[in-house]
Amino acid sequence: MGKKTYRNKKIDPAIIYNELVNVYSNKYYNLFMSSKKWKNLHKEEEDYIMRKFWADGTVSAFKILNEDKFGFSMIGFAPYAVEAFTMYDTPARVRLINERNVSFIPDKEMQVNKDVVLGYYQRNKKPVRLIVDWYVKRIANVEMVINTNVEVHKLPYLVGVTDNDISKAEDVVNKILNNELVIFADINDLNLVKVLINQAPFIIDKLYAYKTNLECELLNYLGIDSSNVDVDKAMNVDQVNANNSYINTNANSYLDELKKWCKDIKEVLGFDMDVENTQEQAQSIHQDMDHRESNMIPKNETGGTL
Repeated sequence: MGKKTYRNKKIDPAIIYNELVNVYSNKYYNLFMSSKKWKNLHKEEEDYIMRKFWADGTVSAFKILNEDKFGFSMIGFAPYAVEAFTMYDTPARVRLINERNVSFIPDKEMQVNKDVVLGYYQRNKKPVRLIVDWYVKRIANVEMVINTNVEVHKLPYLVGVTDNDISKAEDVVNKILNNELVIFADINDLNLVKVLINQAPFIIDKLYAYKTNLECELLNYLGIDSSNVDVDKAMNVDQVNANNSYINTNANSYLDELKKWCKDIKEVLGFDMDVENTQEQAQSIHQDMDHRESNMIPKNETGGTL
């Protein structure tokens, strides 16, 4: 009877990578979707608006005629295609895209800031997921390298022995694996155990720190406080405050764009709606100069400064 061969089922790295991308994409999608609280809108309208900002970066608001017939608010939201631009390269006329073939979305060219009001989440007018996807792909790549490093360090010891010396080698190896502090063996048996040393460096800690920094950068870009993430503890007060200022700047920038949209909707369409951030501003850390300097300036054994 021939020897049995055992082969591990090969897992396609592309599948693992795509799963990681999917996990992190959903993670940040959920954080983004819960970052704003809208007023005077139905839950379905809130979700739709945020989904469009995530995927398209923009959405239009228009007035629904005969709203009593449909039993919901007089405001509607839809994606659009630009039909004409102004001399300053901003949309002048658009046509609404009727994704679900509903009867109350006008099928005609509409004048911007007269028949329809266009809203953007970012000043660059780009989809939010454009930035998120870039970070998510890098984070997934780092996770792949971490997994590889873990697997490398799971490789078993390779012990070279002859058939006659297997039992002696097993005895020595079992004692080692049983954490015995002192192992007695015949001096001639020491040469039986030859271990192939794994030369791969252990870099999981550095990779994890890099992945954490990427996640913090992404959260900060989204205007979400990253203080609950395990960041570098070596950051001083000024660095923490600068980071918090960046978070607040981004959060306020997005909010200003949305509030401007709400204001235009009120003036053009007569519908009163508003929006707020769901989380508080990242707070600055205050520390007196003497205490800060005492933490940053090295001291000698007597307590004086070097």
